[in-house]
Amino acid sequence: MFLGNLVIIITIKNIMHWSLDVKKNGINIILGAFAVTLTACSFVSLNPQAESTTVLPKGSSYTNCKYLGNTNVSIWSKATTFQSQEKAESQLDTLARNEAASMGGNTVTPTSEIVNGQRTYGVYNCPVK
Repeated sequence: MFLGNLVIIITIKNIMHWSLDVKKNGINIILGAFAVTLTACSFVSLNPQAESTTVLPKGSSYTNCKYLGNTNVSIWSKATTFQSQEKAESQLDTLARNEAASMGGNTVTPTSEIVNGQRTYGVYNCPVK
């Protein structure tokens, strides 16, 4: 009888230990998912020389502007899974403004849709108003 009770006690302790491990691992999984989510919210900073660069809507008029070329910018392709379309678009716009400034431009406009975290922009140098 004593041996039977001992086996039951040991089994209950093992089950409780396993239960604690599951809870501990569950917390680790939640913390890991949170870390991935934070990483997905990458923050793109605007370079100081790009502060005056503007983003015009697709199809805008570029009267008296000099076309300088295209720039392709991208963020992590899965970023749109973890953040809104507006946030992804804003980050791509910021990257395009940075690139335009390095090309001597002061205006960008999207020329494509966002596909897998990538977008193409036209870069222009327009007269300052």
